[in-house]
Amino acid sequence: MNALNRYLKNTAQAKTGLSAAVLIGYAAQVLLGLTTAILFLIAVFFASSEWLDFGATKTAIGMFLAFAVLLIASVVWTNTAKKRTREAAEHALHTSSPILLSPPLLTAGLRLGSSVGWRRFLPAALIAALATGVAAEWTRKRHRRAR
Repeated sequence: MNALNRYLKNTAQAKTGLSAAVLIGYAAQVLLGLTTAILFLIAVFFASSEWLDFGATKTAIGMFLAFAVLLIASVVWTNTAKKRTREAAEHALHTSSPILLSPPLLTAGLRLGSSVGWRRFLPAALIAALATGVAAEWTRKRHRRAR
């Protein structure tokens, strides 16, 4: 994945907190919420029809409580996963944001290009970007060999 895609993905995750774990958690919440609602209605039916005889009522209420606990656990798990995703994306944005996409650098480049003239500025900027890329790659290779 190139730097721009990684930047856009991390920006979206930092703003929304969505990830595969969060989406799975939401799906589990929907499933368990529906199941809890159905079991609650069954429990109310048995409780009112048998008026505390505790035959099928105990079973229905026990199942209702079990699914309610699972629903609460799913909500807590999803919120924790969303928080972790948001923090990881924000951390990635702060540590490895592409320098060419930083607003102050873009503003300075636009001002410099319009003041000097784009025909003079553009070739110099391209040569500087190429030299920077070559220097970064050379430094990265030297760093790998040193390990």
